[in-house]
Amino acid sequence: MSIFNIIEHIRKRPGMYLGSSSITALSHFLHGYQAAESDYGLYRRGELIPLQFEYMSEFTKIKLNSKDNLGWCSHILKFCNGDEVKALNQFFELYDEFIQVRIKKYWKAVLTEKNIQWNNSMEHAYTMSENGKKPIYENPIAVYVIELTIPAYVLAIETSNDMKLETQFFASFEQAKGSHAIPPGAEVYFGKIDLWEEFSDGKIKFDKNKIISH
Repeated sequence: MSIFNIIEHIRKRPGMYLGSSSITALSHFLHGYQAAESDYGLYRRGELIPLQFEYMSEFTKIKLNSKDNLGWCSHILKFCNGDEVKALNQFFELYDEFIQVRIKKYWKAVLTEKNIQWNNSMEHAYTMSENGKKPIYENPIAVYVIELTIPAYVLAIETSNDMKLETQFFASFEQAKGSHAIPPGAEVYFGKIDLWEEFSDGKIKFDKNKIISH
């Protein structure tokens, strides 16, 4: 059962799953569900749509015109002035819009050896592990910038093993592909990327695990 299915079950019988009609209880339940999926290594393959639920916070931020960096629960609860029941109903209204988000078009850039060296040098971006610094992306192959119907843009990195999706939305194609630092665009990780191929197809299918990167 996916998180999308469990949300529909909760919609029908919130008291059974949550104990009350509370958006905070829903948040705790879904965070636990997502943690269990991660622990068991359950990742989606295939179509990018519907968007993974991890994007719900960015989606609610846009829809509620919030300037705060909050989770979806806090965004909605603040919008509803702390009313838990009203916020729960608001969640389902926003969720119905969220699962209808589609892809307008996308751009793909195959990484050059120079781009990969930029990433592997770890001079501009890296992550820390118990063994020290590691490249943000290991064995990267290509970069995708995906335009959604919200409007917003998503950055995805294809590696030899999986597809890694940045959790933050970008305001434009230029911001997603460029060297903008917050949120970091593709060129922060890979240096200058000159050749982008544009696709008008509204579907992208990845035969690799899709993993939220940050």
